[in-house]
Amino acid sequence: MICVNINFPTRIMRRFADRGACWVVLLLFGVVGLGGCTGGNLHPEITVMQEDQGYAPAAIDHAVDSFLGDWRAGSGSGAGGGFGGGGSTPAYRTQRSLETAFGIRARQQLDPRWQLEGVIRGGRGQGRHFLPDGAGIFKDPITIAADTRFAEAEAAITHRLGPGFLPEALPGSVSVSAGLGVRQVHSRMRINSALLAIDASHRQRLEFAKLSAQYHLPLARGAGELALFAEARGHGRDSGTLRGGARLILSLSRPR
Repeated sequence: MICVNINFPTRIMRRFADRGACWVVLLLFGVVGLGGCTGGNLHPEITVMQEDQGYAPAAIDHAVDSFLGDWRAGSGSGAGGGFGGGGSTPAYRTQRSLETAFGIRARQQLDPRWQLEGVIRGGRGQGRHFLPDGAGIFKDPITIAADTRFAEAEAAITHRLGPGFLPEALPGSVSVSAGLGVRQVHSRMRINSALLAIDASHRQRLEFAKLSAQYHLPLARGAGELALFAEARGHGRDSGTLRGGARLILSLSRPR
């Protein structure tokens, strides 16, 4: 799997992401409150997906600064060190990434097709970033292995598309979602090159706005569903993350 940095074109979503922490807490508590915290509205979930790469630019900068100091002041690389920021050719490439998360989802049905959802989840991720031109005075290629631990809260509104959207031969259903969230990340960045061996840690909070599409496949006997999804996240600046994954959502109360 490869997670790519993309220019996030929607200014409104970037503006919401900047203010997301406050709004998502209010929305999340609203969803859980409306749901009544009953078994039918709470769903444990397990997710395997590509990493949210919003942590990478700041974490890479921090790791490089740990052995080069404030090298950007004299390097002419521009604001943010040029790591996945505004340049058309970023100074690093994410070669692979994967994260696994466990969470609890609260749902409140508004009508047959619309529902509010609140999610709290935590997990771990692994990524590999490659700096082909090195950094600062070090021009040799640098490989960064990243291990992350995270916890996040998210609130979203979801719309289930009508039965006619999919061909009759295909089971399941399709939905689209829009939401806000906040993620706390602790990243450990290990740098290996011909001359360097660095181990640096970094903590940060990421506020995000998201758009996603899901394909839902029901499990037997009302046990829950398997959702395949694609998601775009904006992190309050000119770049975001596009990723995909699979999510197993279980039902605590099954029909008899």
